[in-house]
Amino acid sequence: MAYNYVPILKSKPAEIWAWQNASTNVLVVSRVLFELVPTATKTSPVTNFVNRLTRNYPSGQIITADCDIFGQRSSAVTQLSQELYQRNVYERPVFRLSDTPAILNQIQQACVLHGQGACLRLGTDTQDPDPNVPVQHVTNIMSHLGLNISQIDLIIDFKVVDSSRNVTRCVPLALNMLRWATTCGAWRSVTLASGAFPRSVSNFALGQATPLSRFDAMFFAHVTQANPAIIPDFGDYSINYPIFGPTPPRAPNPNLRYTVGLQWQVEREARGLAGNASFFTLCQRVVQAPYFTGRRYSAGDAEIERCSRSVGSPGSATSWLSFGGSHHITHVVDRLATLGVP
Repeated sequence: MAYNYVPILKSKPAEIWAWQNASTNVLVVSRVLFELVPTATKTSPVTNFVNRLTRNYPSGQIITADCDIFGQRSSAVTQLSQELYQRNVYERPVFRLSDTPAILNQIQQACVLHGQGACLRLGTDTQDPDPNVPVQHVTNIMSHLGLNISQIDLIIDFKVVDSSRNVTRCVPLALNMLRWATTCGAWRSVTLASGAFPRSVSNFALGQATPLSRFDAMFFAHVTQANPAIIPDFGDYSINYPIFGPTPPRAPNPNLRYTVGLQWQVEREARGLAGNASFFTLCQRVVQAPYFTGRRYSAGDAEIERCSRSVGSPGSATSWLSFGGSHHITHVVDRLATLGVP
């Protein structure tokens, strides 16, 4: 069985590039959710995101966008919906059951402007989704928004699921949440999301690949194999830590996060050459590895292969995340289509 894919990406250049350069095969079965995050530029983070995103946005793709990080007093939801509309990009705003009436008013206005419904996101950075939420609470918010359940994408988000123990803990909770979802009516879509990539790779070995388990993918597989009340779509945080935090140190060692089946192979390289030229050495090792999928597999793989030939620029940390993210998105869609698992 093939599932749809919901990559949850931060509004950063690397993740924007990975989505902008996704193939048609990826786009037709994926629904991207961008989490807006603060930027270090003088430009408004909303405007900065819209400017970057719309330079090369895939035609006809609707964006789901979450402005929650800016707080309940922010006007970011309205600003984003208006700026995207001016660029002919349609949006589904994200809301939560805990949102204030002021935020829900902005969500409602964005829904009227774009006409694409909205996305309800359950679960926070510190709390699992709650299967005991009264259905009437959901109904009341739908009434406030002027929408019905069939116009809502539901995301059941467990955030960090980064160990076998977490998988075991979260599976029964996810099954309970999917049962709860059926009591509300027929959602437009239901997604089970989580992430397993660590916050940092700075302590990983140099000159070799370090394998990491994709516990988020394992979590999803365990849930779908347990006869859930709803077969959900798969959501993850690509090759990034789910929770937004402090900006990592500048100029890290050359590194690449490469998705292979139910693992990530994390490659790091010492700075033995000037600038970031040691990334070329790293890419030579990746291209020669049995798991390399070839330059035609994704836009990121094409860049990795180019760098393996020491052609052009080795790029920077942003580039390396772009390449790995592009490969990851393609690899997940490939596995869902061919294996029925992410």
